[in-house]
Amino acid sequence: MRNEYQPLKDKVTLVTGAGGGIGQRIAYEFAQLGSLVYLCDISDTQELANEIFEQVGGVKPMSVICNLSKKQEIVEMMDRIRQENQGVDILVNNAAIKGPEGEHSFPEMSYEGFKLTIDIDLSAAVYLSLLSFPHMKEQQWGRILFTAAPLSSSGIPAPYLAGKAGFLGLSKHMASVGKDDNIKTLALALRHTQTPMIRRVIASKGIDVEEGLRKMNAKSLTGRMTTPEEIAKLYAYFAVAENPEITGVSLLSDGGITYLR
Repeated sequence: MRNEYQPLKDKVTLVTGAGGGIGQRIAYEFAQLGSLVYLCDISDTQELANEIFEQVGGVKPMSVICNLSKKQEIVEMMDRIRQENQGVDILVNNAAIKGPEGEHSFPEMSYEGFKLTIDIDLSAAVYLSLLSFPHMKEQQWGRILFTAAPLSSSGIPAPYLAGKAGFLGLSKHMASVGKDDNIKTLALALRHTQTPMIRRVIASKGIDVEEGLRKMNAKSLTGRMTTPEEIAKLYAYFAVAENPEITGVSLLSDGGITYLR
């Protein structure tokens, strides 16, 4: 059923990593709020676009296949969005890989594996932000959101952590640059979230997945991990907030397991 509350009507949202657990929920939430959502993923997300449209109605989401480690593919995707809808109003830098198998820790990781992870988890987000900024500046409105990771989270694979922790500083710097043009940023630092990726990380350590999930849930003050639906609603709240002070903020969402330093 279509939500009558549509504060993001006529806004274009680009969600990277849209095929993953968190990305899917972000896409659904922003479509429900009236935004035209581009679903960016290395795999085809047409089926997801159809499902969101069937549930939400309104403007049908657009599937776009893009390998974020390839600069030319990023350029082609952004050119397409500009041609079809002028530009990106809301950029959700959500895509990530944890790095090649067996190369998660320092110093066992290879430089090549580290660089590939950084290219997707950090560099692509920087490039997308650079390409999105001119349109946002022209419209005097923009939102750049980062799915980040806390600096104190030692359990996260090293290449992934290096990329995602970089968002904390980027969010603050971009907020400073965009403050006079109503371009706001948010870095949401996640540690334990109920996603397929976290199940894969547990399995990669040779731990029984269900037992690993039980222990992670037990660490949380709420008794369970954060859900993708909850993350998506936090992003949505920020996107529609009018308070000028809510920008350049790094928030921690992990159920009380850790803290930002």
